[in-house]
Amino acid sequence: MKRREFIKLIGALSLGGAAAVLWSNLSTFWRLRLSEHQTRTLTAVIDLMFPGDGLPGASELGIHHRIRAMTDFYPLMADGVAFLDAWAEHQGAADFLALGEPARLAAVDASFASKDSDTRKFVTTFRFFGVLLYYNDPVIKTAFPYTGPPQPAGFPDFQGPPHDKRA
Repeated sequence: MKRREFIKLIGALSLGGAAAVLWSNLSTFWRLRLSEHQTRTLTAVIDLMFPGDGLPGASELGIHHRIRAMTDFYPLMADGVAFLDAWAEHQGAADFLALGEPARLAAVDASFASKDSDTRKFVTTFRFFGVLLYYNDPVIKTAFPYTGPPQPAGFPDFQGPPHDKRA
């Protein structure tokens, strides 16, 4: 390789690196952000799903902040909040946050039963990460002193061969 070709290669690589850095900075500038209303709605939903009942609730543990930090999930979260707000408006409320607790529970149940796959995906994904983060929190783990296997006696139904259902 000649010296001129080497210098051209180094120049091209440095320009490519600069372009990559510029692109990553611009992409974070245009990335979708959640509004204050959307954040408050997501906090209300996580508190409905994991109220604590004698233990700290999910928002007390900051679970909503950890879920909100999942930026790839933002479009789905925004769609889910839009569905909850539309459901609330259909019930005569200004938005989801204006509903009482029974109506909020009905709205979340409606999102589980929705025919829109994105709405169902939002609520099931939100619940999945909520369960994962809530029950892995050290405060919640220490509230359950049993550390053995979930089925200490095994699975007695499955120790023998399968039964013939015709018998």
